[in-house]
Amino acid sequence: MAVIVVAFYFEFMCLIMPLASAYGLAKHRDGRWEWAIAPGVSPSPRYQHAAVFVNARLHVSGGALGGGRMVEDSSSVAVLDTAAGVWCDTKSVVTSPRTGRYSADAAGGDASVELTRRCRHAAAAVGDLIFIYGGLRGGEPAM
Repeated sequence: MAVIVVAFYFEFMCLIMPLASAYGLAKHRDGRWEWAIAPGVSPSPRYQHAAVFVNARLHVSGGALGGGRMVEDSSSVAVLDTAAGVWCDTKSVVTSPRTGRYSADAAGGDASVELTRRCRHAAAAVGDLIFIYGGLRGGEPAM
């Protein structure tokens, strides 16, 4: 099964509405393809986010809500476990951040949340690691 996150935004006459839709595209044995909505409660609606797979889990980070607002706090990371067919909370994903420039103390709170609170960024997965680069945070370039 290939999973595609569909979270575009609808823009008509200056109305922007972010979506919280996630769909899977399954290929049947007879060669037919079928769309199916991801089960469970989707994360907050968003656009300008990044999404990468690590094994069977789709990690969605950051994004914008519309009206100049960004996805905040613990909802900045959402994970869809495609093998189990459920959305996970971040406690099953985020581990203790490495010490250094972006430790929890330096960020003034949970470093993993602060690092993913951004939009228009890039993300890549290498093995079990996810790398996030660039983007914007509140109109400022993200570090």
